[in-house]
Amino acid sequence: MRIGELATRVGVSTHVLRAWESRYGLLNPSRSSGGYRLYSADDERRVREVLSLRDQGVSAMEASRQVLAAERAGTAARTGVDGVSPDDRLASADAAAETTLRLDPPLLVAQLLDAITALDEDRAHAVLDTAFLDRSVESAIVDVLVPFFVRVGDQWELGRLGIAQEHFASSLVRRRLSALSLTWGLGTGPVAVLACPPGEFHDIILLSFGVLLGRAGWRVRYLGPDTPVPSLASAARLAKPDAIVLASRRPSGFRAHARELRAIAQNYPLWLAGRGTTPRVLEEIGANHLGPDLVADVELLTRSARSRRRNEGSGAGRDGRRHDTPAETPSEAHADSEPHP
Repeated sequence: MRIGELATRVGVSTHVLRAWESRYGLLNPSRSSGGYRLYSADDERRVREVLSLRDQGVSAMEASRQVLAAERAGTAARTGVDGVSPDDRLASADAAAETTLRLDPPLLVAQLLDAITALDEDRAHAVLDTAFLDRSVESAIVDVLVPFFVRVGDQWELGRLGIAQEHFASSLVRRRLSALSLTWGLGTGPVAVLACPPGEFHDIILLSFGVLLGRAGWRVRYLGPDTPVPSLASAARLAKPDAIVLASRRPSGFRAHARELRAIAQNYPLWLAGRGTTPRVLEEIGANHLGPDLVADVELLTRSARSRRRNEGSGAGRDGRRHDTPAETPSEAHADSEPHP
């Protein structure tokens, strides 16, 4: 069968199957007379066994190792020998070492950057498959996607990447993250409104932060890039959020609307993120600051929301949001590290 049919049978994308084949040696296709890769019933069985192990919490890499080891053990039991030559064992060890290296975040970032530079969507998806299948979602975002976009920004500034590659990267990653945002409206957790101010179009890091908030139980109302401030205020009145997060790479993105944002901050917990968040901006608007550690920021917003709700329950009023101790606030490094346009 062709890979498309195999993907339909097992319910896994062709990108994932190719990643498992190239990285773990899970599949062993033959070639048709026309040069097409053909997969067997044994390939389908291996994939299903890996999926079963993944449902039990085993990573795809470890599941593939176990499935292949069990298959080799079965061969040895039937023949009385392991059927593996010393050269094959050495090659297997080399492949395992290479797989471990590929799972190292800096190398994943480098591989993803190479794929984006070449506008190679299939290869880029294979790297993302590795990142998300063999790491937690939090690690894939924090350790791979965020550093990747920092690298994209650096390469753009050096003239080594063009707008085409930057847009290609954003579009590809946005599609992957969008699949993780389908549960944002469910649950009964605190509500967050996320947006970029007028003129700010780079929102991938903000979208990533929304995914992490959603996984922590927040209900996310995502307004996205280039959001007019009156629309932000209207959304706040409707959603009654426990936190509003506004991200910009430039101070002017905040300062151009300081008066309106200050009015919002007087009624709702407003948090500013990104390189545009300077001490002067925070003072002018009267907002809180989110730093570069997205996981710590999720924890900070969660603590703040709980504290605020307790204060409201005891009659302290909405401004209970402003009494977090300085020790709880991340450093004033910048959270939104997306590339310059």
